[in-house]
Amino acid sequence: MRRITVYFICLFMMLGNIKFVSADTEINRIMNNKNQDVLFVGSVTYVSDNYFVLSAKDYINTESTSEAIAKRTEDHRYVIMKNENIKYTSSYHEKTTVEEGDHVIASLKKTKGKWTISNGLYETDSDDYQTLAVKAYNKNPDVQSIMLKYFVNTDGMMKKFSCNTDGSKVYYQSKKIYDARWNMKKYLTIEEIRNSEKLKQMDHRTSLVDDIEEKTTFKTRKWIMFVIDMAAIVVVIGLLKNRKKKN
Repeated sequence: MRRITVYFICLFMMLGNIKFVSADTEINRIMNNKNQDVLFVGSVTYVSDNYFVLSAKDYINTESTSEAIAKRTEDHRYVIMKNENIKYTSSYHEKTTVEEGDHVIASLKKTKGKWTISNGLYETDSDDYQTLAVKAYNKNPDVQSIMLKYFVNTDGMMKKFSCNTDGSKVYYQSKKIYDARWNMKKYLTIEEIRNSEKLKQMDHRTSLVDDIEEKTTFKTRKWIMFVIDMAAIVVVIGLLKNRKKKN
């Protein structure tokens, strides 16, 4: 009975530290195909003072119906009129303006015959939808950028994400796919995510590092306490000597 109680307490604590990412953010609207007519990976092919042109390379299949496909332009070019609010929602290279040659993820909606940015325009590191990233791995990517990356990398298949309270760990269907403590220089590939043994190895290495850090911290605390104890002994001895001299 005691074991069962302990198990449920541990399970409750673990789940309490994980939250499902279900807020009404731009990324969630993208994944749920809300308020957008097309979602694609492509490039900025032309920029003028009044407008810029996006060229779609690969459409992300949030919806594969004939009606959804019919919304796409025949030449796969999308003219976006500029205004004061036109800027990247997120930029891999931390750009502030749209430039020719930029690779992007674009969520667009057609309003009154004109294409407008709906759920964001994201500058990426490449136009390969299967491997692109929204933010550099070494720049502490946030949960939303990680979600968008893997959603696009899998052509809209990965959607059920969750994270811990501080966003340092990201899960897909309860399987950890990102941990800020992992000693890595790049994101896990889709193949690595599907490889359960690979994920176990990553967690095992992290546990070893945590154990070493914990042991080091414990030794440091012991050493500090030893120094404090010795200092206290010296002070007491000094006080006793002074008292004897007075007597």
